[in-house]
Amino acid sequence: MEHGLEAVAVGVSKVDKTNAIGRYLIQNPLVNNEYGENLSDSVVLAVLGRAIERSFSGYPPVFSFAEFERQFAALHRGLERDGFTVEDGTLRRILPEIVELPAADDEVHLLLDRFGLAVPGGHLDQGISAHVRGQWAAANAQFRTFIESLLDEIALRAPRPPGGYPPTGHARRQWLANITPPFFIADLNECSHDGRGFFESFSVAFTQRDLIRVFRTKRIQRSDFTWCSLLGGILLRRLQTMVGRP
Repeated sequence: MEHGLEAVAVGVSKVDKTNAIGRYLIQNPLVNNEYGENLSDSVVLAVLGRAIERSFSGYPPVFSFAEFERQFAALHRGLERDGFTVEDGTLRRILPEIVELPAADDEVHLLLDRFGLAVPGGHLDQGISAHVRGQWAAANAQFRTFIESLLDEIALRAPRPPGGYPPTGHARRQWLANITPPFFIADLNECSHDGRGFFESFSVAFTQRDLIRVFRTKRIQRSDFTWCSLLGGILLRRLQTMVGRP
């Protein structure tokens, strides 16, 4: 084998050998190949290169994204979750380099655990599982529920008002928008001034300090995992600030 993984690829069937290689690469992410390159990156790029080659058709050959997505659905979803896509036969980032989706996802899970937010975390994990399986409607439903549940829980971490916390759902989001200091930033269109809409006008906006708005992009195929990860991270970092925890 070109990557020197003969001793790792144990098993009878191709599936067994592929799974064995996958486990090895996951357990040894920093191993380099004989050329000093990261072995995991080299294997993924080789697999991706062959998949791209098989997604060209016609004369002259033209890359078909639909064919790539159809033939290599699992590979496509894995790339998307890490913030990449294939465009015109070339691997490209979905987002600017300032945003690292795997790191954002790790941070979200870390903060969910730190604050004991098991219910929102459960919805997020179910959404990710559905996303990996390509069940887009189920994934998006869980991602929306994750954000709604997260905001309900965030409200409970704010100082308790004299009359008690408002009921779950829109009432809590509106209350978060009106506390001092407000949890949402109206000037960035995170909520309407009348409290009726939330996250409806988010657009692309990057600063040196932070990603301050979340956006949807046509390059994100079918699932809102990217939107969910970035928005969840922003909300959880604001929760840290609100409760004064590092």
